[in-house]
Amino acid sequence: MHMLTGKWKITAKTPLGEMHLVADFAANEDATAFTGSVFDENNNKTYEVMNGVLNDHHISYDMVIKFGLVPFNFHLEGDYTDDGKCSGEGKALKMEGTYEGYKLAE
Repeated sequence: MHMLTGKWKITAKTPLGEMHLVADFAANEDATAFTGSVFDENNNKTYEVMNGVLNDHHISYDMVIKFGLVPFNFHLEGDYTDDGKCSGEGKALKMEGTYEGYKLAE
């Protein structure tokens, strides 16, 4: 199983406050792409991963996140380590944020 595959506990720092998330990722067979979802513990909402690209220890993907009734198209980029840590940044319009996290035990 690819290191990215599994659940990740993530804390994102955004201009709208901290988000506590659980990402569930699955790398494809040749480890060039991934699918999954991200659960927002603050709002009890799940967001689908779109356009997940995997390049060695670097990932990029998109999500549509609603704050109230307003949807924002987020683009996220980040890196993960073999010892189960991750970090990166996300952007939507002029909003920017960062995230850090770790892989949950299986």
